Amino acid sequence: MPDLELRELRLFLVLAEELHFGRAADRLGLTTSRVSQTVRAIERKLGDQPLFRRTSRVVELTEAGRTLRAELAPAVAGLDRVLRTAAFRARGPGVVRVGLLNAASGVSILSRAVERFEARYAGATVRLSTTPFDDRLGPLRRREVDLVVTRLPLDQPDIVVGPVLTAADQRVVMLGRSHPLAGRADLSVEDLAGHDVRRPYGLTAEQAEATCPARTPSGRPIRFVDAPVDDNAELLYLLARGRLVHPTVAPFAKHFQHPDVVAIPLRDLPPSACALAALRDVADPDRDALLAIVGELSPS
Repeated sequence: MPDLELRELRLFLVLAEELHFGRAADRLGLTTSRVSQTVRAIERKLGDQPLFRRTSRVVELTEAGRTLRAELAPAVAGLDRVLRTAAFRARGPGVVRVGLLNAASGVSILSRAVERFEARYAGATVRLSTTPFDDRLGPLRRREVDLVVTRLPLDQPDIVVGPVLTAADQRVVMLGRSHPLAGRADLSVEDLAGHDVRRPYGLTAEQAEATCPARTPSGRPIRFVDAPVDDNAELLYLLARGRLVHPTVAPFAKHFQHPDVVAIPLRDLPPSACALAALRDVADPDRDALLAIVGELSPS
């Protein structure tokens, strides 16, 4: 049986992903020549079969390399889970703090992941807290929480997006039953022009544009109005009185209901995805273990 070391297996998988000796070396903290030497050692241990085809311009996997990668990747991932579990048991359970904007965003998968996490790592705890409307990423950036549930898209240099919690939540518009648009079967962004649309608070520029573009497809401006609210009850009150309309997603509208507020599908915006997000440059094994379990349950 080939006497391959775990570090050699990890190096092979990184190079198989990058297909570039320099980038693989940077990721592994090694020199390019060391990566080349290790690859040659792996190939010798496997009977002198080439795993990579190298030219002056291209690196690609051979048929043997592709087969090895397909079979090796899940095995190494499983070993990583075993080692991570052993490490947690040795040093004791940890606490993972998760920020939720509201109880309507990806809660089903997150709840199952928390149950699995706390069962797998005896004594481990997940603490949930509410993030404010007007400062949705602030608790994460101040390190008050380890993860936040967020709507996509999210493209921030200091934040990495983790596994998806919901992949296709329908876009809707919430408004009062007496509002002129209330009788429609569905709406388009074009229909919102000329009506007071609640300005999205606490969103990044890309999230705000995905929630409601600043202009309609024909170029008409959307009339955003400032309507800061401290909680969902206050938002529902303003909607019920016909003061504004609120583009959002179907789970939010289903969870936060009011007898005088309706939710109408917004047909020309793509469905919304919801995911976990973490700070990019923070090392946290407990957080990463929870993310791995969410990844096992993720719909995408």
